Amino acid sequence: MANRHFSQAFRSFYWISTEVDDIEVTLSGLLSQLPSVSDTLLISDKSLLNIQSVRSRDAIRWLGRDTDRIIFNAYSGFNPNAFAQVCGTLKGGGELILITPKADKWIKYEDPEYQALRGSRFVDYHFSGNFIRHLIQHLSAFKPTSSELAYQTVEEPYLSQQQANLVKCLVSDFSLPESTQVITADRGRGKTAALGLALAKLVSKFQDTISLEEQPKQLNVLVTAPSREALDSLFNALNSLLPEGELSGSGFQHRLLSLRYYPPAVFLQKYTEADLIIVDEAAAIPVSILQQIQQLGSKHWYATTLHGYEGNGRGFELRFLAWLKHQKMTYQSTHLTDPVRWAAGDPLEQLSYRLLLLDAEAAGGCSTSISYDDLQYTSVPQSELVENQVLLKQIFGLLIAAHYRTTPNDLRQLLDSPDLSIRVLKHQQTPVAVALLVEEGPLAEDLIEPIWSGLRRPSGDLIPQTLVSREGYQQAGFLRGWRVMRIAVHPELQRLGLGSRLLENIQQEALSLQLDFCGASFAADPQLFGFWKANHYLPLRLGERSDRVTAGWPLLVLSPLSDSAQAITREILASFSERLVLKLTLNTSRSEELMLMHCLASLPDNSSFSTRETEIVRGFALYQRSLDDSLLCLRKWLALPANMKQLLSWSETDQNLMIGRIFQLKSAEIIESKTGLSGKRAQLQQLRVLYGKLISSSDK
Repeated sequence: MANRHFSQAFRSFYWISTEVDDIEVTLSGLLSQLPSVSDTLLISDKSLLNIQSVRSRDAIRWLGRDTDRIIFNAYSGFNPNAFAQVCGTLKGGGELILITPKADKWIKYEDPEYQALRGSRFVDYHFSGNFIRHLIQHLSAFKPTSSELAYQTVEEPYLSQQQANLVKCLVSDFSLPESTQVITADRGRGKTAALGLALAKLVSKFQDTISLEEQPKQLNVLVTAPSREALDSLFNALNSLLPEGELSGSGFQHRLLSLRYYPPAVFLQKYTEADLIIVDEAAAIPVSILQQIQQLGSKHWYATTLHGYEGNGRGFELRFLAWLKHQKMTYQSTHLTDPVRWAAGDPLEQLSYRLLLLDAEAAGGCSTSISYDDLQYTSVPQSELVENQVLLKQIFGLLIAAHYRTTPNDLRQLLDSPDLSIRVLKHQQTPVAVALLVEEGPLAEDLIEPIWSGLRRPSGDLIPQTLVSREGYQQAGFLRGWRVMRIAVHPELQRLGLGSRLLENIQQEALSLQLDFCGASFAADPQLFGFWKANHYLPLRLGERSDRVTAGWPLLVLSPLSDSAQAITREILASFSERLVLKLTLNTSRSEELMLMHCLASLPDNSSFSTRETEIVRGFALYQRSLDDSLLCLRKWLALPANMKQLLSWSETDQNLMIGRIFQLKSAEIIESKTGLSGKRAQLQQLRVLYGKLISSSDK
């Protein structure tokens, strides 16, 4: 391959602070002093100087592309995610021009982005501009830096020597029977493109060893990432280096390569034998899913951004890589530091980190010997975070480390949302746990019936609206409480009870304010649900579809505090149990079955079981009553919380047998394929044994 000679340079940043009527004149004056460029990206709700505009919500479509100049019109709203996205597309030597109102007026400006934060109960709310104050602090302190061009010589098609070395390593280690590669980098280091370059190199290597007449086996590769757009650089590299291949839907087909993309949760369902599994933006995928993926196949490439809008790599390092070590699974790690679009030390990159806290981390040096008596529970006003940037970075760092999907937009929500309040546990003045609370309810009385009937769905008030519209309890519209939107514990201090302590403090405060409930809604897995269940939150609703990224099931949990909330909760739980049993009769996925079983096991035991029904179960387990004649009683008995809890402690084989035969009425042949138990007789005998265990436990 030929050598490529190219230069890298810093990117320039210009802040135009002007009146709205003067935007085009001021912008035109600046552009007249800058060199002409062929590619300008204008983020705005309207064109400027005849430059076609792109709305901020569409900025994600520019990922993987290169731009020479970006004009970001904050009069159209400052969307943090869009700003982070377009910064990553700007080439070295290019310019980013930010247009805003004058600083003193910007704070008071009715930013269009406020609409997403307002909710139906805050139509007339006047925002204090905390996020804009935060931006102004850092923009005012920004000092432009000039640099000489840095020249590089690197072999085509690579954009840095580090990228070339990584591709060589990936191709070389592919020949090993088993291999796990972990690639970490900040944005703009060419990691995703490197994955595509390495695949193309592997194909070229195979191509050199076969003749055109042969029908060789394709290299079968499966790739997952939070979104297909995140992989544009990978597909672009394949398209460029393997022009005889073809992009097809969410995949790429070539004589020697078959590559298919699936979202993470779908990946686990669709998986078939693969020669290689690629996971990009792994930090934005729950560790539980990464662990399952690692059990599949023998060759894995994991790549993740350390500091970026897709997710933060800190949790990935603390949890997934630690898990690999604990499992004694060896992996090779590569960290890319050299930017491929701009020069190292680029001031715009540093500015974007400060503006959006992309590199925020929890406070370091925390002691694990923490006594509850040393903890301070406190409310932190949003305005205090702007004034105390150290505290802001520590709290946002906690949220980033604990959650796989924290984005720059969450920073704006943290600082500006009118219905959000912040509670923190501090140890020696250091935040060690944080919760974001959203005030919900009561609903406007004239809205309750339209919401119940499905005619209205105003924004906000998620829990009261769900109980009214989906569960059908109009009286729930009068409830008032807190929804725990996020809860995060310092990654070095987890499993010490700090999260439970924080929830306990929140509930005590809610009781003192005479709130009706504390609740939460989240994409649940059994482990996460276990935390809420241990803190006495009851499941009231399980959603219909799992999340395509997390595989979690949308779950609403509630801790009723008032008499009215407790009465509504009791009524909902009675019907919720019946719906859970009904769902178990369907042909559900394994993950959904587990969530249904965990929900049933957590419910209060309010069932009435007659003497006759008990005797029928005993007759089946201990004597020779038939399965068909006993089925309804067996199903009702198994759904009891105590029995469902015991079932969860049994092997997956026994769980599949009980759920498959008792709830789903599957044939003996299907059950045999899932359990290995051959024939009706063997399955029936094992069912009698298992019900005997349940009876023995209940007698004790």
